[in-house]
Amino acid sequence: MTKLGVEFDKEAQKSLGYELGTRELYPYAGMWVAETLKEHDVTVAFGVPGGHIWHFIDAISRIGIKTITFLHEQNAVYAGEAYAQITGKTAICYATVGPGVGNAVSAVQQANLSNSPMIFICGGHEIEHDKLYNTIQESYACELMGSISKWAQRITYPNTIKQFFTRSFKDAQSAPKGPVVMELGVSCLFTQDDMKNKVWWGLWGDHATWIPDWRGKDTTKPLASGGAPEDVAQAVKRLYEVDKPFMILGDGATWADASKELTELVNLAKIPFTTRRIGRAIVTEKHDYYYRGLPPFRNEIEVMIPVGVKVGFFDGFGGGWPETIQINETVNQIWTYIPTSTAIVGSPKIVAQQMIDYIKANNLQPPAGRDEWISKIQQANKDAEKRRRDKAMYFGFEHPKYKKENVMHHGYLSQAIADYLEEKYESKVRIMIDGYTMSDYVMPYLKATRHSQLLSSSEQAGVGHGVAMAIGTAIAQLEMGDKTPVLALMGDSGMGNAGIEIETASRYNLPIVYLVTENNGWMPGMKYAWYGPNWDALGEQDRKGTEWQGSMQLGQERKPAVRWHKIAEELGCYGEMVDKHENFTAALDRCFKAAESGKPAVLNCMMDEHLVNKAVTSPVYCLMYAHIPWVDVPQRGKAARRAIWGKPGVFPGLADLPKMATTDPWEPYTEDEMKS
Repeated sequence: MTKLGVEFDKEAQKSLGYELGTRELYPYAGMWVAETLKEHDVTVAFGVPGGHIWHFIDAISRIGIKTITFLHEQNAVYAGEAYAQITGKTAICYATVGPGVGNAVSAVQQANLSNSPMIFICGGHEIEHDKLYNTIQESYACELMGSISKWAQRITYPNTIKQFFTRSFKDAQSAPKGPVVMELGVSCLFTQDDMKNKVWWGLWGDHATWIPDWRGKDTTKPLASGGAPEDVAQAVKRLYEVDKPFMILGDGATWADASKELTELVNLAKIPFTTRRIGRAIVTEKHDYYYRGLPPFRNEIEVMIPVGVKVGFFDGFGGGWPETIQINETVNQIWTYIPTSTAIVGSPKIVAQQMIDYIKANNLQPPAGRDEWISKIQQANKDAEKRRRDKAMYFGFEHPKYKKENVMHHGYLSQAIADYLEEKYESKVRIMIDGYTMSDYVMPYLKATRHSQLLSSSEQAGVGHGVAMAIGTAIAQLEMGDKTPVLALMGDSGMGNAGIEIETASRYNLPIVYLVTENNGWMPGMKYAWYGPNWDALGEQDRKGTEWQGSMQLGQERKPAVRWHKIAEELGCYGEMVDKHENFTAALDRCFKAAESGKPAVLNCMMDEHLVNKAVTSPVYCLMYAHIPWVDVPQRGKAARRAIWGKPGVFPGLADLPKMATTDPWEPYTEDEMKS
């Protein structure tokens, strides 16, 4: 292990001619932070510097760990989250006290929801001034982040730093994985000499309750365990009794690095499957047994097998699920609202191997009906892919609107992106999902071939994370010798939130393409479903704004469209704009070539602002907009409200109205639909 003290002693005594510690604060608290990070094989740290934390940032740098400096703390943590998801390592992120901590909260919360292992190191004010609220940058990171982290610790004494940080690595990597917050105040930094004379220093030594390399060569390896043998046997027997099982592979499968074992299990037992979030392509989505999502005949599934899946809001909390065999590394993610015949608590990697061993030891063969089930899944998947392609091509080149107007359709771009990535990169490009409207269209089209290939904000459902997650992904890949470009699918509001951080991507020459779907603001298409073409359901003061270039500038949207490609050029990136389907693929190719040369690129895509995520007319949104009076709701919103909530006893009088035809959300709005 590299020790800062040894290196500094030799250097100082040789060049300065005096013993270290006689003229400066030495040793100091930041050294213990750096040495513990080095012991755990940390190679990179993400953050924004500040006065209260220079002591450990400088030490981290001097010990040989690369520091990636961001423009905003939130983005540093987003980058760390992505880095952890790609490498499986514990990400190290840092921010100074006060505003630095506050800026990082949203991103730490996202890492907590995505179960990404991370240590967030931050500064703290002097303990002597607690609760005075008149010292500089007073803040309490542990209180602020306690509910959005696995553990938050305020470190007071330097001799406890190493044991707290060693424990934080263990906890961050223990299922369910997640962020740990370590707060080091300036009091900790400046009590070094004073504390040496205290009695407990003599009792506990320089580093209380800490030993180096506590697990030897396995110190950096996450702890893991297998399932109970009787549970494994029960699950396997049940899988071989039914004809129609279906497996869902989620985040936990990727965190467990279970690709090899799950691929063998799928092949051996002939189980069709789908994948979720960073679990996508833990078994390649080019596999013959893969189906995107759940099949249209999901009611035929006899046994569902979620492996490392967080079954929650986006799954209806398991509503309508058949008999289920749950496999998860933590009891916290064994869900009590699912009808469960067997629950196995263990690492998906180990449990899958246990299942394989049991199958082979007992010479089990899939039941006779399994081949027919797989054939049905395969045909359904083939049919679904054809329907998606046909629809994308129609809106790309045959729909009257897109033949004559200089705007593009999200559905066509989705197919074109997928085709380009398959042709040029064999679908190996890692993609950040950020733009709200684009995310709805593109997800079924993308095909993943390796783990952690599609990164999102998970249950956080945030905006702007994709800019920095692409940076973290690119850094992780380059560290592993992978120069494949990274693609961030950004909305214009996400770029407005965090787009200036592309300067960081430029500064580090990262191979990233930022594809921006520009549609003039925070989901302006929503107005055509719920507010009216001029935001008619809002108050008068929010319907009218200032005159700009002869058109009305409304507070809810921007006109004219932002020239993101020009901003990119000013920040050292390659920039290009495209507004026609026939020009899109060539423009995308030029951007990828720029990224391959080490110059991040921004492709600004002019989109049809009338299109919106189909969730806007889903049951949840219809409920969220139930407060807008019927007479003020445009036609498409009325139709959705009537179709979804027009049931006797729900909303008085709604069920008495005539039934109304709903519209495919891919279709642009007609003039009649945009009227209230």
